Amino acid sequence: MQLGTIQGEVDTKSFTFRATEEVKKFDFVSVKSNGKWILSQVEEVTKEASGETYAEASIIGYRDKGMTRAPRRVIEPDSIVYTADQDLISETLGLKEDGLEVGNLETDDEIDIFVDPQDFYKHFAVLAQTGAGKSYTVGVLIEEMLEQEFPVVVIDPHGEYSSLGSENPDRDDSKSYEVTEYSPNTDINKSAIPLKFSSRNFSKKDLKTLIPDSLTNSQMGVLYNALKDLKDMDEEYNLEDIQEEVSKQDSTAKWNLLNYLEQLEESDLFSDEAMDPRDLVEPGEASIVNLKAVDPDAAEMAVYLLAKKLFNLRKRDQVPPFIMVFEEAHNYIPEKGFGQAVSNPIMRKIASEGRKFGLGIGVISQRPARIDKNVLSQCNTQFVLKVTNPNDLKALSKSFEGMTSEVEKMIKSLPPGVCFALGNQYPVMTDVRQRKSRHGGETETADSYEKKTEITFFRPEVSVSDIESRTGEKHERTFYPLYIVESDESRRLVDGTDGSIKAEVGVPDETEQEVLMKLDQGLRKPEIVEETDLEIPDLNSVLESLRSKNILQEESLERRESILEVDKVSENVPESQVQGYEVGESSISGLEDSVSKVYYPYLRSDSSTHDPVLDQSL
Repeated sequence: MQLGTIQGEVDTKSFTFRATEEVKKFDFVSVKSNGKWILSQVEEVTKEASGETYAEASIIGYRDKGMTRAPRRVIEPDSIVYTADQDLISETLGLKEDGLEVGNLETDDEIDIFVDPQDFYKHFAVLAQTGAGKSYTVGVLIEEMLEQEFPVVVIDPHGEYSSLGSENPDRDDSKSYEVTEYSPNTDINKSAIPLKFSSRNFSKKDLKTLIPDSLTNSQMGVLYNALKDLKDMDEEYNLEDIQEEVSKQDSTAKWNLLNYLEQLEESDLFSDEAMDPRDLVEPGEASIVNLKAVDPDAAEMAVYLLAKKLFNLRKRDQVPPFIMVFEEAHNYIPEKGFGQAVSNPIMRKIASEGRKFGLGIGVISQRPARIDKNVLSQCNTQFVLKVTNPNDLKALSKSFEGMTSEVEKMIKSLPPGVCFALGNQYPVMTDVRQRKSRHGGETETADSYEKKTEITFFRPEVSVSDIESRTGEKHERTFYPLYIVESDESRRLVDGTDGSIKAEVGVPDETEQEVLMKLDQGLRKPEIVEETDLEIPDLNSVLESLRSKNILQEESLERRESILEVDKVSENVPESQVQGYEVGESSISGLEDSVSKVYYPYLRSDSSTHDPVLDQSL
């Protein structure tokens, strides 16, 4: 359709035309010049007091031999300006009709925007201020990568991306994806498998990297001697062994060093039952590393250890090529002047060398100015949503080609969910498509909060993470209701659902208590008789009474273990994990009895149930 005619001066970069039809900012228009159709984009529209409308257009160019070329000749004044058709737009901008579908052209929803899948192995970035649709866009990109059978590992500081495993309720053709969640903190992130690393045979370089402060020469000497002594033993060693060996060193410098080593131990990142990092890289599956509620220092260490191990595995071709996405990337690869992260060196190395080995990274942030500029400039493809901070805009302009002053001006006014896709030969304004899976980045509200209740339960011998590390399965906690009923004669553990007695122990009298005290001291029968007024027949009667009360074992003088003697703890737990009482207190106790509620924790997976108090499978 004819839109108008060019007015005034024309150069090889832009022109102005008087519009006789409706024209909107960012519309694509075309002009025929020297036998070629030239694609341009409207950058501004003005209407004069006379009622005439004028539009300023930036010249993009024409397609020639697979390349978009800028015209070298000036378009003639008075040339007719037309609406650009879909074929001209797609051909000139190099928009392939395959690959990863990001969305559609913002000015024409009939033209889909695709990105070459291989470009993601050359690194990519998604950058936007808070609320502009950054994490939503990343979710779309991950969906596309998974549909192309890419393995994807996501560093997720806020626990947003596990929702890829759930369908989008607002879309008819919704889809869920294969997702496995890992976390160093499974107390908070209960759906996650424990993320644990091995400290087996740590080197001096490993420890120097993980310890946040610089070690003095004296401390390095202590560490060197401790590691040398461990290696001379010709046995494997772990972090606990290193601490023990450091404590043996004859130097006052060991005390601060021990403090650093204790901090590593307390990070809860290390275990003899560490996960195999190869499990995180599976074609068509997303491994989400959920760092919600993880201490920042521990999160940095986890990112460093994981990135290093996976990069080494990829270089040895022990895992398939994969993409590693870093949400809040400025925390792990900060620019100089914005702090230093343990993960900085390995991230720079992956950014410069990863593409050679088939490891692509995704740099995601709302603060581009705080990301290491060398890493940011390595990102071959960029998706930039609304950014208004001057420092961030300056960082974008320095890092990416195609960031003209006009594009920068447009970025400041982009609506949520619209991005500039940079990486093609011309920035393409894209309306990001709707996600197929559920978006997990919504703000938590009172409606979505799961209520918790404080309960008392028997203290577990092993943690949920210990069991999950052993079995490789995710376990859910269930708290089973019990009563402790106490009287002058006995203590009973009663089922809160059917009233049956689960355990019972008699209460010892004064003589029995005295004998028990002597037995606990390790005395035998003759010694007890010597220290008490009891004769052998009387002592035997006391011992039989203690056995009848389930206090002593039948064939020995050892105490019988009883669940009633296990320590109890209190904790706020989700109400959905707590099974209610079905039997009332009055039906299981007499007038003189004292009754208290208590719970028993069980851990259940799809295939098994575990008792964490006695540490045994059921």
